[in-house]
Amino acid sequence: AQRASHYISYDAITTLKLHVKLKKVTSTANFNRIAETFANPVSTGQEVELAQKTEDVGATEQVEISWQEKILSQHEMDKYSIETNCNTILEKSYSKKIQEMRDRNEFCNSRIFTYTNNDSYTRDYLDNEFPVTTSKDVDPSFLENKMKIARPQNRRQQHNANQGAVHVPKNDIIRASNHVQLAAQQTMLIMANIGRVGVAKKPEDDVVLCRISVDSNHVVIAKPEFVSGSTYFIDNSDGDVWEYSVKQVTPQIEREDMLKERQVMDELFSRHASLLHSMIGTVFTEPPDEDSTRVYVFGEISRGLNFEADMLMINYSFDLPLNWCVEENTELRGATQRSKVMDTKRNRKAHFNHPFEVSLFQKSSESTSHPRLFIEVRSVDAWHRVRLEGYGYLTIPSQPGTYSQTIHTWRPEGNDTQTKLRRFFIGGTPELSDVRYVHIPTNHAPNPEQKMLLGKFGFRTQSSGSVEVKLNIVHQRMPSLVDDEHAFKRNALKDKYGRPGVQLALLEAIQHFTKARKRLQSMRTALEPSLARLARTVTTEQAIIKKWSKLALGE
Repeated sequence: AQRASHYISYDAITTLKLHVKLKKVTSTANFNRIAETFANPVSTGQEVELAQKTEDVGATEQVEISWQEKILSQHEMDKYSIETNCNTILEKSYSKKIQEMRDRNEFCNSRIFTYTNNDSYTRDYLDNEFPVTTSKDVDPSFLENKMKIARPQNRRQQHNANQGAVHVPKNDIIRASNHVQLAAQQTMLIMANIGRVGVAKKPEDDVVLCRISVDSNHVVIAKPEFVSGSTYFIDNSDGDVWEYSVKQVTPQIEREDMLKERQVMDELFSRHASLLHSMIGTVFTEPPDEDSTRVYVFGEISRGLNFEADMLMINYSFDLPLNWCVEENTELRGATQRSKVMDTKRNRKAHFNHPFEVSLFQKSSESTSHPRLFIEVRSVDAWHRVRLEGYGYLTIPSQPGTYSQTIHTWRPEGNDTQTKLRRFFIGGTPELSDVRYVHIPTNHAPNPEQKMLLGKFGFRTQSSGSVEVKLNIVHQRMPSLVDDEHAFKRNALKDKYGRPGVQLALLEAIQHFTKARKRLQSMRTALEPSLARLARTVTTEQAIIKKWSKLALGE
């Protein structure tokens, strides 16, 4: 079977030129007739008929064909010579070409002809060339028919002269929105009629000698390939065997023209590179140091759930612990837009979909804490009374990835009825002086060795709604350098467990293990004298019992 070959060529496809040679080799039917003739002598009339059938053996036809060059077949000559058979502009142009050929006393080739990309036969051939199934009894499926529509065709856009605008066909719009667009392709077919001599040529005897396709990505697909100039064989229903070859005879470019073309291409590439350089720029973010990590936080405050008020807004801020910092002019706080609460059967929702982005730096990998996101949910009513609806916080995840988390909020509650009335009528509510009091403020114990307690006893609160937040975390850090044969494993473990959150978990586990081991050692040291005395007492009691046992037995 002939295989398609793929080539990449950045030269103009219009320069392509092929030499096609078609030659009749022999006929198995003629061999059978000759054998019958020797066995049974025939009359003179039968000998003449046999001679007519075998005289075209060895007949050769050669032609040079350029890209998209139209060579009419005898069937097309007979059809398009009649003006009533010409319905399209293309067919009328063929009719005019036939008339000019007859005026010059020119005739078409005996067997070789072509179909260009504009011919309807080419589109039909491409649609039926690759069937989904090889069975002749199975009709094309729904998907197969749809994929035929999705095949890239060079359909021209419809132009409305009255409106002066270009209208894209509806099928193209549907295909662009529902299909993966393939590269636009042009195809050319080199054909031959291999019917019997002396018989009117029929379209059933037409065969494809070579198919050439070129897409917008400069990919040339040829079936069969024409670079090596191989020879191929075909036969017809009468048993006649034909030999043909397709060779590339494109004229080679001169050396001077090649140098000029190379110079023009180099200049074009340099201009394109300069354009890209001007568009991209030269200012890029430097990677962090080896012992630090850059953490990108891309987040979205999605919605609030089950709050009492009808109009909500959220203020948010980031709190950075020790050994964390940000770039200059980086805002660590923001606010969402106002959102009206919608009542549903299940809950009350206020959609925000407010995005935020921040770039953080971890100066040292020994840091055991992580940044936190604090939120304040407030409500505004028709009288522009602002009330606090809840506080909440979220610890930024220690590992990169995508997260969807829910922040449960609460709000301070007064100790008397007057505070509740003030909140209901004029909107005044108890608030925190420092929102970081929701968790543990960073400045509460700046030194980890200081053991300071944060007392919240007596602080009355009331549960409020919840806020859903989506986070995308990206970590950037320098790879570890390999120093010796064991450093690779150490650095691999460091890269795997070197994230701040994982370090925190490992550090806490090591600390708990160390404390437990110290307690076990101190308990063992304290119990050693008691255990020694107990062992001596048990030994003495066992000796006394053994002695009294012997006396009781009369020994």
